[in-house]
Amino acid sequence: MMRSSPTGTAESATTHLPAARTVGTAKKRVNSKLTELSTKAEEFFKRYRYPDWLQTHSRVVGAIAEALVAARRRGAAKIDTEAVVLAAYLHDIGRSPLLAGDPRDHNVLSGLVLAAEGEGACVELARRHAIYAVLDPDLAPRTAEEKLVYVADRRGGQRIEPLEARAEDTARRNPSYAAEIARAIPLAKALERDVFADISFGPDELAEKAR
Repeated sequence: MMRSSPTGTAESATTHLPAARTVGTAKKRVNSKLTELSTKAEEFFKRYRYPDWLQTHSRVVGAIAEALVAARRRGAAKIDTEAVVLAAYLHDIGRSPLLAGDPRDHNVLSGLVLAAEGEGACVELARRHAIYAVLDPDLAPRTAEEKLVYVADRRGGQRIEPLEARAEDTARRNPSYAAEIARAIPLAKALERDVFADISFGPDELAEKAR
């Protein structure tokens, strides 16, 4: 099993005005809650002494998750959006310098830390996010929430990237696992297709939507 990689790096408002006000209020509530989650994540970044590169990566993945949950199609299965967004921000907490020297995979450590922090809804979402997770029946993402966090991490490095480009960069930094990463790419792309089937925009539009 691959270990932790190194740190190289509208709707029209003219038809029914009361309904429009309701939609606007709902959006404000959603945006407010997302702000609360990102603020909560920043507190974890400080407490767990995230280096700059890890803060940047975590914010990118969190922003991707926010864009994806906000664009889920009407009729898509209900998901725990708050758990998805918070887990996306905190999926790599197992890479904290405070855990340096622990030989366990960073995704396993992330799940353990989040459990200890009382964030039970985020545990499996973080534990199953690593690129190699799709190769392991015991770690492969199963639920819509787990798949969404997995895909958000596949598309977010220090910036939003195509899945293949991010995987290839990971392989360059971890040449011993290049073959394993290559085997994971087709499965990761299948999960991406699965996730985007419920999203109102396509994978090629992600960089524009997740700002």
